[in-house]
Amino acid sequence: MNRSVREAFLPPSRLLLGPGPSPVAPEVLSAMAGPTIGHLDPAFITLMAEIKTMLQMAFATRYGHLYSQSH
Repeated sequence: MNRSVREAFLPPSRLLLGPGPSPVAPEVLSAMAGPTIGHLDPAFITLMAEIKTMLQMAFATRYGHLYSQSH
């Protein structure tokens, strides 16, 4: 291997169909490369309120409390 320590590893683009690491959409990679915010940041709280509203619409509920979870 002739790659220097500072040279980035750029794996070839492949369509992976197995249970392991899966391909990630370029939009997701781009978003992940941006700055992050904490869970107490006002922008995060605003975003979560918007997501809550969208989930209430998706689940057709008007109740004030919405609990979603993933496994």
